[in-house]
Amino acid sequence: MSIYLTPITHVLPLTKVRRVRRLPVAGTVTVRVSERVQAQDVVAEAELAPRHYFLDLSRGLGVPVRETSKYLVRARGDHVDIGDVIAGPVGIARRTVRAPADGRIASVADGRVLFQARGRPYELRAGFPGQIVATDGFRSVTLETTAALLQAVWGNGRQDFGVLRMVGDGPGSRLQPGGLDMQLRGAVLVAGYADNPAPLHQATELSVRGLILGGLSSALIPVVRRLPYPVLVMEGFGELPISEPIYTLLKNNAGREAALEGRPSAEYETGRPEVIIPLPANREVEQPEEVTPLEPGLRVRTLRGPERGAVGVVREILAKAVGYPSGILARSAIIDVQGVGPVTIPLANLEVLQ
Repeated sequence: MSIYLTPITHVLPLTKVRRVRRLPVAGTVTVRVSERVQAQDVVAEAELAPRHYFLDLSRGLGVPVRETSKYLVRARGDHVDIGDVIAGPVGIARRTVRAPADGRIASVADGRVLFQARGRPYELRAGFPGQIVATDGFRSVTLETTAALLQAVWGNGRQDFGVLRMVGDGPGSRLQPGGLDMQLRGAVLVAGYADNPAPLHQATELSVRGLILGGLSSALIPVVRRLPYPVLVMEGFGELPISEPIYTLLKNNAGREAALEGRPSAEYETGRPEVIIPLPANREVEQPEEVTPLEPGLRVRTLRGPERGAVGVVREILAKAVGYPSGILARSAIIDVQGVGPVTIPLANLEVLQ
């Protein structure tokens, strides 16, 4: 019998979470192995690539190019602070050329200065509370904790940490401005779906730390990308409720702090947008599997087709391909869908909810 490996979305009440945090360029790691850190702690820092400016001394001073050298008060290689005089003053108006930022004089030639501004400092934060289990000393650290783990299908690329609060009256509730108040300030909100930009902007005014949705109108993607807080979509685009296993796990942890990592999936990367809810562990737990063979008894979710978003349990994997009204023949399984009963669904439309 052939084995069918199915993609996995983790919906785990307790597991070991190990994540690598990496600087965009080489820098300095500021923590040690075995050190415990909090979500907002800086674990590494670096200086991003510097900017360069050409400063036209002739134009700035109002003198011919051949005369600019005698007004220079700084030399190649000098380090200067923003506003420091590089050349001048000249004339009654006492015209000068000043440093546009902190940096250094990279070169001087033909009446122009190549100015190298100091690179912008970059701080890499832990993202969630945990223990440092590995580091290379100059670019990356590995952080570990025990936590509930929920993976999303889309995120807007932002990251934050806050207390989970449920909004609305269920997994399919629409996010509305009237449902947000001052009690939600600084929280991570959980709602069914969003199809209106107004409550998203109101959440910004409340300084929320994040938003977890079942579904999101695709027309709001440009708006959501510009929001200052992370937004995670658990099911997909459209009027989709949060599936029962995900909603139950979030509701059971309401009031706890949760880390939202909204990075979108990228080519050649296995990372997905996710919610990490750090929890105390009174027993040893293992890291979750990333692939698993599909077999009877596994909980699955339908990714596409008429049953999109439905959650159920595999009853049987059919040996022969099944024909569908579209004319397609596909390997399929019989799924006991919650609230519906047995439904035949193509294997390609399924993912395991582990």
